[in-house]
Amino acid sequence: MGLFDKVMDFIRKQMVTAEKDNVLVTAINYIVQDFGWTPKKIKFGADEHEMEYVKPDSPLKELEIEAKRVGSKLYLEFEGELKRGGFLHELLDEFFDIELGKEVKYHLVLNLHEFVTDDLKLRNEDKLREIIADYIDKIEEKARG
Repeated sequence: MGLFDKVMDFIRKQMVTAEKDNVLVTAINYIVQDFGWTPKKIKFGADEHEMEYVKPDSPLKELEIEAKRVGSKLYLEFEGELKRGGFLHELLDEFFDIELGKEVKYHLVLNLHEFVTDDLKLRNEDKLREIIADYIDKIEEKARG
């Protein structure tokens, strides 16, 4: 294999890895929705993604998931803002973008190759569902506490 072939093989592998994060983030989005969360904002970028969800019966005002691909890893941040009662809190948040609620955060790192094949098919779906459910449960439990 010549140098050109090696370079082209490297580029192909990098392009596949770049697509794997899109597959994994899309799967995470649908898993979160399967748990009853409604998307409020979804933004998929080249290597960074943002998703915001709401769920009426949750102790969280909203759940935000930010994802960033670095190499073959997907770094996720789960962030939830606790609901605060009262008209004043809602008014300040809605019209002046002043958030008075407390935030809860958890971080997670996933290996893209563990959950997405080189032909961009999802694998280990049950494990992924368990991980996402666990993180959402953790953040909601902390919000209740």
